[in-house]
Amino acid sequence: MPTPMERAPDPGLDYVPIPKERYTSAEFARLEWDHMWTRTWLCAGRVSDLERPGDYFTFEIGPESILVIRQPDGSLRARYNVCTHRGNRLREPGRGHAEKFSCLFHGWEFGIGGELLGPQDPECFPQGVDPERFALRPVLCDTWAGFVFVNLDPQAEPLRDYLGVIPEHLDPYHFEDWKIAYDCTIEIECNWKTCVDAFNEAYHLAATHTWTLAFSDDTRTLYDCYDKHTRMLFPEVQASLRHPGANTVTPEIRELFLKRVGIEGFEGGAEDARKAFAEQQRKLAVGLGADLSELNESQLCDDFHYTIFPNMTFNTHALFTWVFTHRPHPTDPNRMYFDFISLMNAPSVDVPRPEKEHYSTANGDTLSGRCDGGDLIDEDLYNLPRVQAGMNSRAFESLHLGTQEIRILHHHRTLDEYIASGRDGSTGKGTRA
Repeated sequence: MPTPMERAPDPGLDYVPIPKERYTSAEFARLEWDHMWTRTWLCAGRVSDLERPGDYFTFEIGPESILVIRQPDGSLRARYNVCTHRGNRLREPGRGHAEKFSCLFHGWEFGIGGELLGPQDPECFPQGVDPERFALRPVLCDTWAGFVFVNLDPQAEPLRDYLGVIPEHLDPYHFEDWKIAYDCTIEIECNWKTCVDAFNEAYHLAATHTWTLAFSDDTRTLYDCYDKHTRMLFPEVQASLRHPGANTVTPEIRELFLKRVGIEGFEGGAEDARKAFAEQQRKLAVGLGADLSELNESQLCDDFHYTIFPNMTFNTHALFTWVFTHRPHPTDPNRMYFDFISLMNAPSVDVPRPEKEHYSTANGDTLSGRCDGGDLIDEDLYNLPRVQAGMNSRAFESLHLGTQEIRILHHHRTLDEYIASGRDGSTGKGTRA
């Protein structure tokens, strides 16, 4: 089935101020952890990183570390990365392979299914060591579109129910067949929501990414709010109405889009350029083994941007997609971790799995020259610590949001519903139907 293109109903949001304390307060961060992070499905990684039994990766969220492990029967299981004897972490963050997990503190051993294989010197425990009680604690785990998700709430709704409209919208891209082309994590001096917000609207393009207005159209961007999740249909291969080249084929469109896919000496108007770019991508897809049969012309030209609540965002294109996850720092609401993977739609091409890179805005690290689009992301990375610093000023009280920032308002309303349902003891499993 093709991706639905009809507009979502108006969510009926009030354009009220958003208090800055939601971004700066340790108390509010605690509310988020207690009532939202521990009850939502969170993207932990890619299925392709777990090829054979014993392959694992860790997922770090707040104060917790989770092991996701390929089982002998091919299934995936998640366990807390915590020895049940004295609390030692069993593995350092990252990817690896294990026949078993041995604690480096006292030598307790656990199978890749989480079962206790044996404590060292069991005779020294007069109270006994119950294998069931001391197995590694389980965490809910499921997959969609080649992504692994975990949920710390053992009573959570099924992943598919949580995702709502997202599979219907994104399954036509067949992400399960895509390859990782770039992978990094950046520690940023800002709140995790400051980072989510930056990618949830096109309002900032005219000031932050001015040079992109020659080939992307902030003025005709569409915003849709669903149950928990949102999307933004952001036109590309067309200039912004703010740009003097609006409704023409600008030099940037020729160079960065048409020439990039092998179209030289193009003659035609703005709509012809979009059609030519889309058709050429369909031709290129054949050699990559990519299936674009369910995608329309807009999906071959534009950025279909989705946010899966609370912290996963897609910049979706036909042959490449950027996937971001925005994780909170475990103790400081003014810091966060930004995970960025670039996926390539090339099922029949051998794409070596790159090693994850680690950077920090506090160290002045940038992505320029490290990956395609690094210069663009650097412009956002420059802003984010400065936005956070300004939020901590006594001169700033609250966010004043407009219609182009409706996804930010929607994100806060969904967050509020989780906090409210957690406080009153209800499950909060779907917020709105």
